[in-house]
Amino acid sequence: MLEIEKLTSVYFDGPDEEVFTSIGEQAAAWGSFLDMICALAHSAKYDDPEGERSRVGTKTQGYDILDNLLPARSDEKKDIFSEELNDLFYQLYQKGYDLQGTALTPLSRVMSEELTPMEIFSVIAAFVAGGNRKYEKVFSGLSEDTDSEVLTLGLCLDLAGYFLREEEREIFSLLDPESFANRCIFKKTSSVTPRFGMAKQLILKDSVQSFLLSGKTEALNLLEAPEDLSQETICRREVYEEIRTALADCPVIELTGSEGCGRRYLLSCGAKSLGRDVIFVDMKQYEQIIDEAERNELESDIIFGAKIAGMIPYLWCPGNPEAYAPELRRLYAILTAQLPTVVLGSTKPVSDGILGGLSRGVFRIAVPDVSAKEQEVLWQDAASKQGISFGENFDLSVLVSKYVMSPGRIMETMANVASLTKKGDDISPEVLEEQIRRSCSVQFGESATRLNSGFTWEDLMISPESEKLLRMAADRVRYRSTVNEEFGFAKKLPYGKGVAIVFYGPPGTGKTMAAQVLANELGLDIYRIDLSQVSSKYIGETEKNLGAVFDAAKNSNAILFFDEADSLFSKRTEVSSSNDKYANAETSYLLQKIEEYSGVSVLATNNMQNFDAAFRRRMTFIISIEAPDEETRVRLWESVFPQDAPLSEEVDLKVLAHAAPLTGSSIKSAATGAAYLAAAHKRPIGWEDLITAVDLEGIKNGTMGLGSKLREVMISGID
Repeated sequence: MLEIEKLTSVYFDGPDEEVFTSIGEQAAAWGSFLDMICALAHSAKYDDPEGERSRVGTKTQGYDILDNLLPARSDEKKDIFSEELNDLFYQLYQKGYDLQGTALTPLSRVMSEELTPMEIFSVIAAFVAGGNRKYEKVFSGLSEDTDSEVLTLGLCLDLAGYFLREEEREIFSLLDPESFANRCIFKKTSSVTPRFGMAKQLILKDSVQSFLLSGKTEALNLLEAPEDLSQETICRREVYEEIRTALADCPVIELTGSEGCGRRYLLSCGAKSLGRDVIFVDMKQYEQIIDEAERNELESDIIFGAKIAGMIPYLWCPGNPEAYAPELRRLYAILTAQLPTVVLGSTKPVSDGILGGLSRGVFRIAVPDVSAKEQEVLWQDAASKQGISFGENFDLSVLVSKYVMSPGRIMETMANVASLTKKGDDISPEVLEEQIRRSCSVQFGESATRLNSGFTWEDLMISPESEKLLRMAADRVRYRSTVNEEFGFAKKLPYGKGVAIVFYGPPGTGKTMAAQVLANELGLDIYRIDLSQVSSKYIGETEKNLGAVFDAAKNSNAILFFDEADSLFSKRTEVSSSNDKYANAETSYLLQKIEEYSGVSVLATNNMQNFDAAFRRRMTFIISIEAPDEETRVRLWESVFPQDAPLSEEVDLKVLAHAAPLTGSSIKSAATGAAYLAAAHKRPIGWEDLITAVDLEGIKNGTMGLGSKLREVMISGID
């Protein structure tokens, strides 16, 4: 048998007091140690001149079956344990740590996880063997099993007999499938016939082997964070510090807030400041994992990353957490039982009913939306990072008043703007607003339709008082950040920060056009809500559909236009039947959603009397869009005919306006109808065409003889 003293001199000059400077140096040292132990084992097994065998672990006493079954005589036992090798093992182990006990390499981090000496050696041996194919032949020869070219628990126990004391060679944890080593470090057996007991194969998971070599856990979804504090964390320092403090002190943290409020970013920044990364776990995706083995593998990777690399798991609960409550309870229970820190995230607190008794001790932090001033800082920072800038006359306060944007959406939008802007140039307001609208585009499905908002103030012919109110409504949106935040009125407002407008008046007077003009003036998208898709005869369905509309519109900065809203916004009545009760509930729910909505809601109705006093009080503006007077009708007739339309010179538009009291919509319809009549007869648009068309419009509106009246006035003239 080889002498240990001579063998150590071959592989080691004697380990000095210095620490390992790299994982390569550490792997080489442990590789030499494993080679030396394997050489000793080979010598003991085959090269002993006396032919003696020592019973250590699973090593045989001889080749005869009976030799292995008979008890060994005391004088045949040979103690192969070496104090010198034991010292060498622990010296190599200590070289992976500095004087303060901090692990210097990924391998040392793994060994720090309260592993037993036997587990430590099994990890080392599996790691070294995983990087060199020569051990396939070595392990096959030592185990006398030509089918086994990998490290087994039995062989590992044999080798440990040379340098670990008997009490250090405890293998119960390596046999326990739920131990940290078996669950998170070693692969599950993949052979057709699983190997158990001493035949158990010790092979590192690919993700663990990769981590030991690089220090990175590529299998996990990590949140990125800047190396230094970004402008977002600086301007939101208070909530950032609260998260950072909680990470250091609280075992379970829950971050709540609206979609896009910056939970993940602030969490990753807070963790980065503590030298830690964040593992992002989407609970909706986790819930969709059907295969139990795949789910166990993900859980093991999370635990390994959290324990070994100090990572923090962040369980994101999108939508309604009730949809995947069993999976959330399972993963939450597994992680909180083994890890020092777990973070939950949702738009609202996860109910105690979902977590049950596990919810005790949860520290909840509400992450507020970014304020208008914070958004200004983020816009400036995003532009600076893209190498472009806002012009001197660009008013950012107006921009953040019109468009409420999350930090992520601001960065995304500015990247798109930069692709359309030369480096060093000023940002075009038109390009910026177009990209904002694209970024905020929303999908309502069949519940809403996007309207073309190309109309301007010149197209809208309403009374001066109504136009004044409409311009005030536009200013209410344009300067709300100034009033709410700079002037401090946000703390005084009883309801939300949105704007609710009611247009009332007869059909065809221009209520829809007024909403489109407002959208065009503000540069916002406008969607007409299809009430036939929202209303339902079934109890609770109308509220559900309304909630879906407002949820889809959230963060869209869109104007919601409820046309002919009488069916939903009718006057609340005294409860005399169950129908009255549910109708009132629908109206109250709608009021609540309008108040919560941060954008602009526009309601159009033909009869303002259907709205009760409480409803009116909660509207920001109530604007009358009345039927046009004669002077306004003249202007409407003058503007309705395109420049290329062949209008006969004999037509007097003042006569039309005087004799036919039509609304703007009816005037447009009559002009179009007259044009088709003229085209059919291949002639200019004349009196006969207009008389026929006006008469048809009167009939549609319930007024008979309008064409005859127009003919009389045309002949007699205006009094």
